[in-house]
Amino acid sequence: MAIRGIDVKIVFLLGLALISCVANGADHLASRRHLLHDNVCVFDVTKLGVKAGPGHCVENTASLMKAWVQACESDVPAKLLIPQGTYEIGAVNFQGPCKRPIIFELLGTVQAARDVNGYPERTWFHFEEIDSLQLTGSGRGVFDGQGPYFWPHSKCRHNNRCKITLPSSIKFRRITNSVIHGFTSLNSPAFHMHVISSNNFTAHSLTIIAPDESPNTDGMHISTSCNVKVTNSRIGTGDDCLSVGQGNSDITISHIDCGPGHGISVGSLGKYAHETNVKGVLVTDCTLTNTTNGARIKTWLASPTLKASSITFQNIIMNMVKNPIIIDQEYGAQRPEPSNVALTDVHFKNIRGTSISEVPVSLVCSKTFPCCVDMTDINLVYKGDENEIEKAECVSAKVNFFGKQNPPPCRC
Repeated sequence: MAIRGIDVKIVFLLGLALISCVANGADHLASRRHLLHDNVCVFDVTKLGVKAGPGHCVENTASLMKAWVQACESDVPAKLLIPQGTYEIGAVNFQGPCKRPIIFELLGTVQAARDVNGYPERTWFHFEEIDSLQLTGSGRGVFDGQGPYFWPHSKCRHNNRCKITLPSSIKFRRITNSVIHGFTSLNSPAFHMHVISSNNFTAHSLTIIAPDESPNTDGMHISTSCNVKVTNSRIGTGDDCLSVGQGNSDITISHIDCGPGHGISVGSLGKYAHETNVKGVLVTDCTLTNTTNGARIKTWLASPTLKASSITFQNIIMNMVKNPIIIDQEYGAQRPEPSNVALTDVHFKNIRGTSISEVPVSLVCSKTFPCCVDMTDINLVYKGDENEIEKAECVSAKVNFFGKQNPPPCRC
């Protein structure tokens, strides 16, 4: 039978892909059929110098960086694979842009080097300027930040104005059209993850864990980013499960199981002079258990002037949460000047459950820019001293109440 021209072209292109893959250092592939089936070059780091077990941290760090460069420069889509095993790794920077889409697959456990001074950029795994990244653990991979060795060195346990010097586990900076999923971040020295200046970024099916007494171990902090979705994840830490910082737009947080921790926060906003507006934050269908706060917005006193608008917390269950609904515009600063962050178009809808505080709703807004809030179908039951009367608190707040209200509406 004659081979048609289109068939010749396909075979020719796949042949070029195989040659390119081998030329880029992936000649360790199990078979050509693996390449032709997935059309991806697999860079197994254990065949490029990375070794499991203790005592290989320095060599592993250098070998992993070299493997990344090879995968990133591949002329066809590439996968950087860390197989099963436990690997000691120091600070690494995965710099793009890459030539083609790239997968980073962690099937084993990576452990952070226990050197407090070994992270000059205060980051362990840093992914930067990459389009079409997929970071996956396939339900097995673990980033173990070795937090218990770092936390005794924290200077910020009781000081929210100090500079955090311990490293974050994973930072994503200028990442576009990308997905992270299916791995565990365990015991980060500081923040588990940062998402910075990124666009069209999705995180799902994550497990983020640290003890409730661990300092500054926020699950994920998002800043200066657009169209970020975080969903279907379990987060329990010593700080915010998730926090949405300055400069963001179109952020969606959904189906999060949060606790322990400090809840899900917009903010803090207004700490630094260069901050920009926030618009479009949706937190929906989440459950918070034994957290300090629930749905929270926090802005600094004496802040620069900026706006935060179109913020909705809805369909949220609170289980024994201390402060289920809280706006705190008197956060942080020692100077008494009011916050200059204007909060508008803020909605709390269908929020129900139990609180360990007799004030489950606290709306303390700016005296300069009173906040505009809608409260719809709130049912929070106080589980505490029977002699205490459940109530709501409102300061400098313009509030509209709809549907059921427990505690009873406050006077503004």
